[in-house]
This record gives sequence, C-alpha cells and structure tokens, in this order.
Amino acid sequence: MNRRTFNAMSLAAIFSQLPHLTLAQHAARNVTGYQFASINNGLLTANHDGMARQDVAVDDDTLFQVASCSKTVTALAVLTLVRDGHIDLDTPVNRYLTRWQLPGPRGATVTISELLSHTAGTTVHGFEGYGPNDDLPDILDVLNGSGRANSGAIRARHRLFCQFRYSGGGTMVLQALIEDKAGETFAEYVSKNVLGPVGASKATFAITPTNAFALGSFENGQPVEGGFMRHPESAAAGLWATASDLARIFQAILSSLNRTRHAILPAGLAERMITPVKQQAGLGVFVSPGRMIWHEGRNYGYDSIVAAELSTGQVRAAITNRNGAIDSYAHRLLSQ
Repeated sequence: MNRRTFNAMSLAAIFSQLPHLTLAQHAARNVTGYQFASINNGLLTANHDGMARQDVAVDDDTLFQVASCSKTVTALAVLTLVRDGHIDLDTPVNRYLTRWQLPGPRGATVTISELLSHTAGTTVHGFEGYGPNDDLPDILDVLNGSGRANSGAIRARHRLFCQFRYSGGGTMVLQALIEDKAGETFAEYVSKNVLGPVGASKATFAITPTNAFALGSFENGQPVEGGFMRHPESAAAGLWATASDLARIFQAILSSLNRTRHAILPAGLAERMITPVKQQAGLGVFVSPGRMIWHEGRNYGYDSIVAAELSTGQVRAAITNRNGAIDSYAHRLLSQ
C-alpha cells in the first residue's frame, strides 16, 4: 500500500476531532470501528467505538493491523542492537547479513541508517499481503522477489544527494539483519526487546493473532477477502496492535529522549532517531515542523496514525478498520 502524506496541521485536525465524535457521527461517515488513545502527563486514556466484525463491538483490547507503523517498532529493535554494541548505524548492512546480501549498484555500501531513513535507494515501495488461500513466502522469497512472493526483488539503486525513496523493501532488509544478528525470529526478538519493555503487551507480529481482532474493509464498505490480508513482511507491515500500544511505543521514544526510568534507548541514540535525514524522515519516524514525530500506516482494510509532540510530551494514536476513515476527518476540517 502507498504511503500517505500528512503535515502538522492535518495531524492536529485528525487528533483534535477523533475522541469527540459520537457513534452516530462515525456511522454517518462510514467508519466501521475505531480506537483512539492519548498520553498526557504520563496518563493514558483510551476510547473506542463501532464494530470489529459482525455482531462484535470494538473494545480497547481489540487488535488492528497498523501497517507501516510497524516500521517504527522495527527501528526501535534495530536501535536496541546498536545500543548493545552488536551493530553500527553507519556500517554497510551487508557486513552483518549472513543468509543474503543486498544486491544492486549500491548494495555493498548501503548503511543501516540509510535503510531506516528511506535514503538507501532500495526498491519495493510496499506490500499487498496475502489472501486466505495463498501460500506464504519466507523472508528469502520476499527479499529475492521469487518463489511465493507477490512483490518484486529488493535491490539498491543509484540515487543522487541522499535522495528520499520510501521503501518497505529496505525495511525487510532490516528484518533479515535483526534475525541474523539475534539468532531468533524477528517476532521473538521484537517481543522481548521492544514490545514487552515499552508496555505494548497486546501487540504482536503473529500472522493471525490469538487475541480478538477487527476485520478490515475498503473505502466503499466492501470487506477484505477473508477479513484481512496476511503479512509475512512483518517488519514493514505486519504488526497487530491497539491504539494504546501505539501510544506506548511513541511514549518510549520520548522517555528515551528525557532519560526517564522507562527509557529503552540512550538519549543520544533516541535523538538521532528523531533527527531528520531527508524530507522529514528520521530513523523509523517522520519529523514535522514544530518537532512532532509521527508515522502512519495503511494496509488493505486498515488505517492507523500515531504522533508525539516533543515540546509537550503529548502522544496520540488512532486506528480504524476502514480505509479512508482517518483521512476524511483531516480533509473535512482543513476545508472549513
């Protein structure tokens, strides 16, 4: 799925309205279900409304696919490896990969920080996922664009002046890196070293969660076949989470910046994470004017967005199981 573009104004519009809309207003705007979470002065509050699936209402524990918001979690996982001295951000990734090497004109020189900031010139923008009857590819299939993969081969192309090119493919190279260095699956490592420590206890990279989850639908209201697309491309698009989980993940970045007891990264490493490299792209987050860090996601049937204001420490996250639902609030408010 393609990345959408938000600015600080549209982010503020989205977040100022979501918690105040009633169920009738949501239904009128064709939103099946949603969650909203915010953290103010360390206090988490959460709201929900609508339906997860037929005859099942959304609650605060319902899981949604958060799509490209997975990339922030992947970045935090990579940075824990940096924190522990296992890798260096400015070293070519191929020096650490053992099962596969990034090919292409720049493959030998692409660094980990370039992959995190979408400045590596890697191919494959995003991933469609797999239906209920499709055979799932393994990570080597995805990297090579072969076998059971329905996406292209991941390569490092030439690019001028550290040019920004959004690339889910580059994030999948980071999944291979984490697995090669940690000696365990991506899901296992991230659960133990990121999701657990930050308090995102319900979030999971399981292909199909064991806990209750929402089924997705397109903008026209049609359900996604089978209820959702399966995403073995975990690092780029595979996280299931609640809005509260997303808020806690971004709170962990703020905690690291502020050197609080809940920090999972050294402050200097967190500061580098939120420093723009190109076109507002930091390492696994985007940085808007006014120092707001954020990420958004869209898979077939699901939209998500999460942001944190660095000056106030306020964190907000919103998730829906209908494409276009979050966008409609921003467009409506900006047109007034």
